[in-house]
Amino acid sequence: FDAIVLQNLTVLTRGYTPRPKVLLLGGPNNYFPALREAWEYRIKELWRERGIEEGAIEVPENALYFAALGSALLGRDFEIGNGENFIVEDLSPLYRFLEERERIKATEGDRGLWKTEEELKEFLEQYRPRKFKAPKYPKGAEVGIYIGVDGGSTSTKGVILDEQGNLLKTAYKLSEGNPIEDTKEILKKLYSELKKDGIQPVVKGVGFTGYAKDLLKTAFGGDVAVVETVAHTLGSLKYFPDAEVICDVGGQDIKIIVLRDGKVKDFKLNTQCSAGNGYYLQATAGRFGYKVEDYAEVAFKAKYAPKFNFGCAVFLEADIVNFQRLGWTAEEIMAGLAKVLPLNVWLYVAQEPNLKRLGKVFVLQGGTHKNLAVVKAQVDYIKEKVPNAKIYLHPFGSVAGAIGAALEAKRVSNGKTSFIGFENLDKVEYTAKRGEETRCHFCKNLCIRTFIDLKVGEETKRYIIATCDKGQVESREELKKLLGERKKLKGKYPNFAEISNQLLFKSYNPPKVVKEKGILNILRKEKLERLKNTVVGIPRVLNIYSYAPFFRTYFEALGVKKVVFSDYTSEELYRRGSKRGSIDPCYPSKVAIAHVYNLLYEKRGINLIFFPCIRTLIGEIYKAEGHWACPTVAATPEVVKAAYTKEKDEFREKGILYLNPVLDFEDIELLERQLYRTFKPLWGITKEENQKAVEEGLKALERYRKELQERAKEVLNRLEEEGKVGIVVLARPYHKDPGLNHGILEELNKLGYPIFTIESLPRDRETLQKLFGEEMEKGLIEHPMDIRNLWKKCYSENSSLKVWAAKYASLHPNLAAVDLSSFRCGHDAPIYSLIEEILESTGTPYFTFHELDENRPAGSIKIRVETIDYFLKRYEEEVLKRKE
Repeated sequence: FDAIVLQNLTVLTRGYTPRPKVLLLGGPNNYFPALREAWEYRIKELWRERGIEEGAIEVPENALYFAALGSALLGRDFEIGNGENFIVEDLSPLYRFLEERERIKATEGDRGLWKTEEELKEFLEQYRPRKFKAPKYPKGAEVGIYIGVDGGSTSTKGVILDEQGNLLKTAYKLSEGNPIEDTKEILKKLYSELKKDGIQPVVKGVGFTGYAKDLLKTAFGGDVAVVETVAHTLGSLKYFPDAEVICDVGGQDIKIIVLRDGKVKDFKLNTQCSAGNGYYLQATAGRFGYKVEDYAEVAFKAKYAPKFNFGCAVFLEADIVNFQRLGWTAEEIMAGLAKVLPLNVWLYVAQEPNLKRLGKVFVLQGGTHKNLAVVKAQVDYIKEKVPNAKIYLHPFGSVAGAIGAALEAKRVSNGKTSFIGFENLDKVEYTAKRGEETRCHFCKNLCIRTFIDLKVGEETKRYIIATCDKGQVESREELKKLLGERKKLKGKYPNFAEISNQLLFKSYNPPKVVKEKGILNILRKEKLERLKNTVVGIPRVLNIYSYAPFFRTYFEALGVKKVVFSDYTSEELYRRGSKRGSIDPCYPSKVAIAHVYNLLYEKRGINLIFFPCIRTLIGEIYKAEGHWACPTVAATPEVVKAAYTKEKDEFREKGILYLNPVLDFEDIELLERQLYRTFKPLWGITKEENQKAVEEGLKALERYRKELQERAKEVLNRLEEEGKVGIVVLARPYHKDPGLNHGILEELNKLGYPIFTIESLPRDRETLQKLFGEEMEKGLIEHPMDIRNLWKKCYSENSSLKVWAAKYASLHPNLAAVDLSSFRCGHDAPIYSLIEEILESTGTPYFTFHELDENRPAGSIKIRVETIDYFLKRYEEEVLKRKE
């Protein structure tokens, strides 16, 4: 669609006019009234904002055809002769154009999907699907079966396995928006196929996966609802036990699952764009008049292929139009789309140009990999990046998730199922309600829920679709019970990120160190009066999460009126306060602007904002090369200052002093001098008073750490006694902010896993001796906090602490690790592989959430958390066996 601004029939290319007229053209504007209304609303809003007199907005009749009409009018203006038919007799320019086009394809395009016919033949021999042969059973035989259903958003797949895990039957259908009806149809198809073969099925287990797994488990009496990453992993490992990377490309989604020792370590999931996926390729083939089944045969005919830009489907579409204009044929364009798919998979979704980091054994599965043109492109791309890669094509790739669900049902059900039975499928009745009567009132969000009432025979159940677990109960009694159970669980297995935040920002009630009696100096008296009336605002960001007890206690010991911290990070806080520009490297630094806004405009009474540039940290790592803070983090207070003073000094306008002194915690004497230089001119404090305030701050910091570690020690002892597993969060201090960790730690804690932060890990002599004593005896390390045998260049303190904590978790049998890191963290990136090696060396479960930023992909986080829960439960089973 197009919007053209006209005045006196002239298209305006710049500026605005007092009385513009806007014509809305194109198909969408022609057919969709709602779109026209949206245009009208936004254009008028823009005019009001710019102070422009309101003009006219019109959708002309036949707006869809205006470009064609313009072409016809232009042709009329260039009419040849007397309007008689014009015949071209000399075709040599056309031949020259065709020759030039071939030259352009060879030089500006890319080769097709194969170099030599021998290469193509070899590929087809290796990867062409083999005919499926199911095990044969005599007619009338009773056969124990396990059913798996993958209820996806675009298609529903089902499989039946026998008791040995062999695949007997598969079924597939495009989803019609109703997962219950889709699943009914799939189950009926599977049953019908069994009856055709004369098999008498004895159902021993039923598993569901996909977005509707929990609903389907409730409706059909499933034995397990398994998260899709786990289902696809199980379905792949059955055929390829050595798999390290699973690439599943479906109709609309791409999943990259990274495995270590058969466990999911990490995965990538496209959450917004489906560029290059199955349905896009299918639609493109249809546009050119081909069935998707014939895609590969057509694409393999192309000698050359145009070079597509990887990424969004909108840009791919623009490329297709341009390539057609330049004379590229359908088979060449289809070959080009197949060749760009690996770029979309590995660079756009996985964002991993170095495939060696992921592994060497790749499994290609998902419906899109039925297209051998795509498989050829994938194989070539992977081999280019990982020359010694082993690449498998899953023989049943389109139903791998359903196979995994059936295998998990086999493991869980132990031969006893709660399945309602094939004979009762048509008895499943349901009604859905969504509206004011389903609104949840258990928190301020007031979300509308969906109630699905299910009935099978005389049995009735209600399934609730809600945005959180509070919304999945209906009465206050049920909510009270839920919260009570959660409180009890959290009391036993707490979240030390949450406890740390409580202890970090509380007052430690220090004694006052400033002497006021007998003051003779009038100037000092005035300054001390100013001190008593000061309300200090501190942004709750970055390394304040390490030293908040020190700063609060320092100011309270000097006698300020009050210390106020900004709120925890939230989407609302970031949206309100981040309009003054951004700091590019990472979200924790970018969000600092919003926190200062929160103090400047949303907190009352503040007359001093204190946001220090913390250059070095207290040295905890033994004999490290340095104890530096991240330079981006250290410089952020100065950049924030610039954001609020570049155009006008907003601090001065609000009557607030902004102080961002450079501080070095590595050297306490230097720290004292830095603070004294900062506050003596302001408050007239003496060196002795400043020194005592620093001492009180350090005492408070020590109290905070000691209490945190003592409480963590009790929980760690409990895990050892009970054979349970806790999670060590390998993260920077500020990832304790729930707005930066996106609630991941809370979600894991709800599942019953205690969450240990790095500073909470017990460091008493007994614990350190038990974990690091052997290495010290062998002379590998000199001290429990020594990491030089693993990481010699330990100059960045928080990175070094992550390495040490990874080692701690790897040596403790009751701990697993989750690595949190922000997008573009230059200090974390070099230690990713090191941390992985440390944990893998002892078989410690390890999961990652790298590249967290301001976007909160709730669906992806939920899948990750469920995946972690699955593998940690399996690990707990191993821990219990070892304990026995």
